Amino acid sequence: MKEGQETFSDSLDYKKVLLRLYSFRGTYIFLIAAFLIIALIYNKYSQVRYKNSTTLYLNQNDKPSFMNSSTDMFQNFGLFSQSENIDNEVEVIRSFSLVKKVLTDADFKVTYLAYKNSPVSELLFKTPFIRKTDMYNDSPIEVVIDQSVPQTVGLNFKVTFINESSFTIQAEGEKIPLYNYIDDLVVSFTPTISINQRFNFGDEIKSKYFNFRINKTPQFDKTFTESYNLVFYFNNINTLTLQYQGSLTAEPTTQRSTLIRVSLSGTNEQRVTDFLNNLTSAYLGKSVDRKTKTAMSTVDFIDTQISDISDSLKYAESNLKNFRASQGVMDLSFQGQQVFEQLNKLENERAAIQVQKKYYEYLQSYLSANQEVADIMAPSSMNVVDPVMSGLVTQLLSLGAERASLIRNSSGQQNLYLADVNIRIDNLKQTLKETVKNTLNTLNISLNELNYRMSKASGEISQMPKTELQLRGIERNFKLNDAIYTFLMQKRAEAQIAKASSMPDYEVVDAANVAMCSTVSPKSKLNYAVAFFLALLIPSAFILMKDFLNHKISDVDEIESHSKYPILGKIFHNFHRGKQVVNDHPNSSVTESFRTVRTNFQFFAEGGKRQVLLITSTSSGEGKTFCSINLATVFALNGHRTVLLEFDLRRPKVHQEFDSSNLIGITSFLIDKAIIEDIIVPTHIENLDIISAGPAAPNPAELINSERTGELIDKLKEMYDYIIIDSAPAGIVAETQLLMKLADLNIFVARIDKTIKSAFNYTMRSFENNKLTNVAILINDLNVKRNAYKYGYDNKYYNDDRGGFFAKLLKKKST
Repeated sequence: MKEGQETFSDSLDYKKVLLRLYSFRGTYIFLIAAFLIIALIYNKYSQVRYKNSTTLYLNQNDKPSFMNSSTDMFQNFGLFSQSENIDNEVEVIRSFSLVKKVLTDADFKVTYLAYKNSPVSELLFKTPFIRKTDMYNDSPIEVVIDQSVPQTVGLNFKVTFINESSFTIQAEGEKIPLYNYIDDLVVSFTPTISINQRFNFGDEIKSKYFNFRINKTPQFDKTFTESYNLVFYFNNINTLTLQYQGSLTAEPTTQRSTLIRVSLSGTNEQRVTDFLNNLTSAYLGKSVDRKTKTAMSTVDFIDTQISDISDSLKYAESNLKNFRASQGVMDLSFQGQQVFEQLNKLENERAAIQVQKKYYEYLQSYLSANQEVADIMAPSSMNVVDPVMSGLVTQLLSLGAERASLIRNSSGQQNLYLADVNIRIDNLKQTLKETVKNTLNTLNISLNELNYRMSKASGEISQMPKTELQLRGIERNFKLNDAIYTFLMQKRAEAQIAKASSMPDYEVVDAANVAMCSTVSPKSKLNYAVAFFLALLIPSAFILMKDFLNHKISDVDEIESHSKYPILGKIFHNFHRGKQVVNDHPNSSVTESFRTVRTNFQFFAEGGKRQVLLITSTSSGEGKTFCSINLATVFALNGHRTVLLEFDLRRPKVHQEFDSSNLIGITSFLIDKAIIEDIIVPTHIENLDIISAGPAAPNPAELINSERTGELIDKLKEMYDYIIIDSAPAGIVAETQLLMKLADLNIFVARIDKTIKSAFNYTMRSFENNKLTNVAILINDLNVKRNAYKYGYDNKYYNDDRGGFFAKLLKKKST
């Protein structure tokens, strides 16, 4: 089969493909109409969805004053990526915690849907073929939930208004989740629920699975309630959050832009608009809270340092005051002044290093004691100028924000990335610890050097007068504490100012507005186009795939292009039950096709008579016997003496069609048990006789190969004009090719959608190898309706029923 299929595989003929598809034009018309109707129903009844958006602007320069320089420095060193920051903020906007907070604050616990009150709507209520309108703020009723008991979420409660004071409520379901709004979790599932009761507005509607009241709202309108029914259901806040997350998008407007467009699609324009505005407000508030928290952590740290230095400053101030009063000394000599100024300079340097050392010790302790890094204080807040350390802290803060965003977002794909972020944070913390450790070692070396220089300066001071020396020491101690105290108070003031003036990093450029809403579904024109395209694509793909996988001959062109033998004719599909179509239905298309074959044969025979025609095929079931009977009949009805030989000795069928006996026949003659007159059987058709196969023979090939076969044919030529031989399939048995040598024309029957390509190709090669030239092909079972366009037939011209009807009518009158 594979070899045959390879022989039949040619380059793609587009014209042939189009003609093949055109033959199924009726199917295309039906599917186009059906798909367009489906699109019409979908456009009419599907839920309308709207889309709105708001735009945010990232103002990265709006930072606390005590962090400005460090942030700019980090960006200059490439340690703080703008695109990474925007990506992080996008994830924060879409985070589960933020969306859930907005939904909780907006009180989206109940969803109200309205639909028209009509018998058709009631019938289609549980199907998608009914459009329900999301009421949101326009609902004529309000459902007040008792949150102290779990409620059935997702169960449709259908409200039918009876009058202005009462209504009926219906609900059915099973395995409905019971959701506790206080604990925010599903506690269990219900068995089957069924309710159909009448209530008044304000009544308690209670069972062990729900508890709520229904009140009228200012939007309650008698006309509306008479024309519409209402459906409401309770929402699981977590499930609702996931739904909103799936419909929410946030992305930069361009690749290098700091503008972020946040979009949401939903079933109500006002609901979508309100949610977007509430989301941006909550997000901006979250940004302010984060900055305020950073400033507060700085203030708290400075307060702890101030409390330590405040007592020392008071004590030094008191000592200086008391010493001057008791000794009467107000100033120092010039030489002592210089020495003390040098010592003060060294002490200031040591104080600055000690402040840095305290920050590094704080950082070392914080990294060891805390898992989170959100509250870590920036180096610039303590005047620590260390680009490397500042860069590492900034990276750690960025990763911490990213991890917090991933934790808030429950998406499984992002959680897979969480482990990688944690590893990066741990590695960065380890690097920070090593850097802090090395920096502390460096600071200790610097302190030792300063201490040495201070001890040397102190030695010089020790040579000064005792009173002057004591005064200078007390002043030095006072000034040192005062400088440290002033520095801390300055930093505290800066942090307090930053806290009071905290503004969000983002501002709203375009707030969401109902006028900006657009309809995203259903898109009527697109749906019609898709329906039309699918109506063409689906049958085309099916037909082409079927043809591609088909290993049988499906087209006349395949026979013409792969066989050098001429085509004798084409027999149309037989829509009648019997095989004797030519005799029983003389006006049918099948009969006309056999008449055409008879005419074509006269051109083959060049007008000669006494012709022997052998009919064969590749295998059984291809219409070989059908063609033999009707071809013999069409010759006989034309006035020619015709005999039909049943030479398929293995599976004879001809005698059954003529209700003839098979007790004596060809095999009887071949074994010399009967003479030719004994085996000829007349039929009810004028000028047509048949010779049946006769008793079954164990050696049909040897019998056919005997001289008696030739004698039989010669004697029949003397008695008949046409001898039609119904032989066995040439592709299966060998004796057929023995008979082909005795025939004037060998007619090979190929049946559309039945003859196997590889078998046909093999048989044709066999004929060519045996140098058979008197072969013609008869195509059987051609669909006249499907191929009329291709071969020029007018299928309306033939009326298969007319011939049968008039034949039966004439037969009835004759009786």
